[in-house]
Amino acid sequence: MILYLGLGANLGERERTLRRAIEGIKKIPAVKLLRVSSFYETEAWGVVNQPNFINAAIKISTELEPLVLLDELQRIELELGRIRREHWGARTIDIDILYGAEISSERLTVPHKYLFERDFALIPLKEIFPSLECKFHGDKVSICAGSPIDFNFKLIACVDRNFGLGYKNNLLFRIPADLKNFRRLTLNHTIIYGRKTLETFPNLQPLDKRRNIILSKTLGKILGAEVVESVEELFDKLDEAEENFIVGGAEIFNELIPYAKEIFLTVVDAETQADVFFPNIDEFTLQAAQIFDGFEFRRYKR
Repeated sequence: MILYLGLGANLGERERTLRRAIEGIKKIPAVKLLRVSSFYETEAWGVVNQPNFINAAIKISTELEPLVLLDELQRIELELGRIRREHWGARTIDIDILYGAEISSERLTVPHKYLFERDFALIPLKEIFPSLECKFHGDKVSICAGSPIDFNFKLIACVDRNFGLGYKNNLLFRIPADLKNFRRLTLNHTIIYGRKTLETFPNLQPLDKRRNIILSKTLGKILGAEVVESVEELFDKLDEAEENFIVGGAEIFNELIPYAKEIFLTVVDAETQADVFFPNIDEFTLQAAQIFDGFEFRRYKR
């Protein structure tokens, strides 16, 4: 089942709280995060004498029953400090199921009964669901920084024709033209990867002339790299003006593809005995392809 959720916060570190909430949703069993909107600052609705909100929308797929999902979302709200004191009042975090199914029960109504009255919900939703038929009301809603998509994540990998990435912790291919293209694209930018990818680098060393960030819970300090233990910690390290290339492995690709804007793939015309694969790219559209003897460079965009 595909569902669209709305998130809002107007207390504390609003952007960080929204990012933490999105990460929490992503970790719910049987939930897959597919897409994230920009963040939008909006005036309060209902009870107006309170700080401005930051709002966002996300797209998920889930195998959970809606009320089970609702319980999980309310658990995340509590973990992030939500206290329900006043209807439509100020809050650390609010997570609503907005759209994607028809549900009517005492606890849950979907589509959300106020969805089509609220620009602060409709505008982020329309960004990630362009075919949604709706009419805006002219409310003051302005895009702001802080969404995970603002970190300009670009995934880059070399795969076989079935999108296989590797076998027994080894790369499938080392094609000189691909390695040259990788260097051209990533030079003087940030590259983000996991411990297993570091083990495929020459001399097991971070790559030169790039900012290396390693996402790992087990590594200590690495000369020439920064080590972070979580995606939330990663966000705190990044500059929104930088291009950040995600270079592997499979777990890191899966962690960060919901936030990516572009994908660069070298697709080799071969079928291998891969045991790890690149994530599904149905949310992306092929923008360009350069065909060579036995492989091609592809560029996808969300």
